[in-house]
Amino acid sequence: MPSNALKLIKLKNDKPLLYKGNWGEIEEQIKDCFRDKKATAFVMMHHGVCIGTFEEGKLVMPASLPFQSEHLRALRVFDQDCECYIWKNSMDEKNIFRLRIRVDKEEENGELEAVEARQLIWGTQLVDGNDRDWKVLKEKRGIEFRIHSSVIPENLFINERERLWLVTRNYIDYTPLGQAGYADCRFVTIEYGRGD
Repeated sequence: MPSNALKLIKLKNDKPLLYKGNWGEIEEQIKDCFRDKKATAFVMMHHGVCIGTFEEGKLVMPASLPFQSEHLRALRVFDQDCECYIWKNSMDEKNIFRLRIRVDKEEENGELEAVEARQLIWGTQLVDGNDRDWKVLKEKRGIEFRIHSSVIPENLFINERERLWLVTRNYIDYTPLGQAGYADCRFVTIEYGRGD
């Protein structure tokens, strides 16, 4: 069952870790974060987008869309506790990536506040894909992307009312004048449920 549309949470005020390096160095950092854990991976390359997994130190991708770091635009590897966000910066050399690691610990009296929000994932029809263990989430207007079967609950039925939702955590920060705003955002999980 989906969480509330918006929920305020308090977290321990741990600063995100920032790195810059080639793909091999960045991949090692991701492995360190998700050692012995399975995580969800949102992969955006120039020629395709998919939601896969990160297992046993590797990205699990459809055979028809193999991972190619030279075409990577953005990658988010995440679970309830942590996210590794990787992106390219146009000011960097061609083979350099940036990485932000954010690890969260909920704390009743935490100094860091965040708002969890549900974001609708486009797609009103879920069909079998051409790749084993992969589904295709489609929308009437032509939008579609691949999603690994393990990311979604078994036997779910996607339609106009029952949808997939991305839960994001949006971190609140304050200007010197006390004005609040979002300073960062990370992916937390994917949920299934009614969009009322």
